[in-house]
Parts: sequence; C-alpha cells; structure tokens
Amino acid sequence: MSEGPTSLQLGISWILRIGVILSVLFNAAGLLLDYAQTGSASLNLAPGSSWNVKAGNFFDFAYSTTRSLSGGLTPVALASLGIVVLMLTPYIRIIAAVFYYSVERDWKYVAITSFVFAVITLGLFIF
Repeated sequence: MSEGPTSLQLGISWILRIGVILSVLFNAAGLLLDYAQTGSASLNLAPGSSWNVKAGNFFDFAYSTTRSLSGGLTPVALASLGIVVLMLTPYIRIIAAVFYYSVERDWKYVAITSFVFAVITLGLFIF
C-alpha cells in the first residue's frame, strides 16, 4: 500500500509551479507594457537604458530590481522582476525541502539538501 503525498510534499511541488507562472506573468506584463508604450515588442537593453543590471551578485540585482519598482512600473522593471522570481524559485524550493526533510527526520536528505542549498547560495553570490 503506497502513501499519497503529504501536504508538505504538495507545497514543495507547488513552489515550482507558482514561481514559473509568476515569472512568465511578470515578463509578459513587461513586454506588453513596453509594446503599449513604444509599439515595439523588444525591450531597450542598451547601455544607458533603464536596464538595471550592474556589477554585483544576484542579491544586489534583486535588491535593485525591487527598489526600481518603487519608482513605478516600467517594462524593464517588470521583466527584471520576472527574472528575479524565476531565479529565486529553486532557492525557495530547496529551503522548503530542507524544512520538509527536517520534519521527516530524514537526516541524510537534510544533509544533501543543505549542501545543495549552500551551493545555490554561493552561486547566487557569485552570479
């Protein structure tokens, strides 16, 4: 007799779905807003444009993206937010997995997912 998925397992599986859907919605909204403003379906990502990618790591990028949203919704800010959400999705999912395995007291998988969490964190700092 096999057990069905627990509510924690279902929650973890929905993190990926929701993250991808939100990312697509933010990127689509950015492109649609850009099209409404310029009549073109391509964002201006040339140097000197409102594109806010600067030297630094992912967390700097996420912070500058959220700060840029306080100045109003621009196409580039929405597209940047879509990128931030997409990149944070596996990060949040691995945090939920560490929590899940801790609740289940499966210490082998706590160790494995903690290692993956450390690698992802390091990767986001290096970006």
